[in-house]
Amino acid sequence: MFLYKFYMFLFSLKIATCNCHSEIQKSGFRRAKSEYEITKTGRMPTCINESSGLAKAWQENYYWTINDSGGNTELYMIGEQGRVFDTLLVNDSRNIDWEDLTKDDKGNIYVGDFGNNGQNRKDLTIYKFRNGKTEKITYHYADQDHFPAKDKIFDCEAFFWYSGKLYLFSKDWSRKHQTQLYSLPDKAGDYAILPEQSIFLKSPVTSADVSPNGKEFALLSYGKIYVFEISDGKIDFSKPKTCIKIGRNQMESIAYVNDTDFVMTNEQRKIYRVNRR
Repeated sequence: MFLYKFYMFLFSLKIATCNCHSEIQKSGFRRAKSEYEITKTGRMPTCINESSGLAKAWQENYYWTINDSGGNTELYMIGEQGRVFDTLLVNDSRNIDWEDLTKDDKGNIYVGDFGNNGQNRKDLTIYKFRNGKTEKITYHYADQDHFPAKDKIFDCEAFFWYSGKLYLFSKDWSRKHQTQLYSLPDKAGDYAILPEQSIFLKSPVTSADVSPNGKEFALLSYGKIYVFEISDGKIDFSKPKTCIKIGRNQMESIAYVNDTDFVMTNEQRKIYRVNRR
């Protein structure tokens, strides 16, 4: 127990003291400086003991969230203070390692059961859910030859829906710190995916979302938010915008509140607003 607490202390210290220098120098981001204000707004109840994804609900200022690996196969609707207003069972699903969720323009909710810390899963699944009906989108990494993989690059905790596709972002456990971008259709089926692009991000990516106006997308890491511009309707890494240092404990999920601001949660059940000044 002492060693675990000491590890968590060192981990929290590392997050609190992280900065954007490496990403500015190597990947072309701009430092956010004092453009953003971070405020704690609430705390989730113990039934949501490890929130790992956020997606806007139908009501303003409400969000769907999920529990991480081994939790119930349920969606929880929460407000920014953390109160639970509704719960939905995701039929015909399993929570092996739920890591993120997103929503399309038709009301379908997608739950990513694709956490792969051990690099050995062959059952990577995205559940497409609406009105009590669940479809399965399964996939595998076409360039993974070993299980577990020798290079720890086949993990994912972040994705979002955009214009008929699901965009996935890897969580790189290697020393290269290269986040990979993948895409696949938003329709039920089994797919083989290959990386389409990569970019140097020193902090591992844990969640992602796209702005309501479709002009930018954000990747969340333990200590930073990386914002990219979307140009000509293309999701890629070609236009890095801002690296926002957030310096909070292990952040696991993010969603746009509007076109400029975010809401995010961490493993300690805390909820934060990130507002552009």
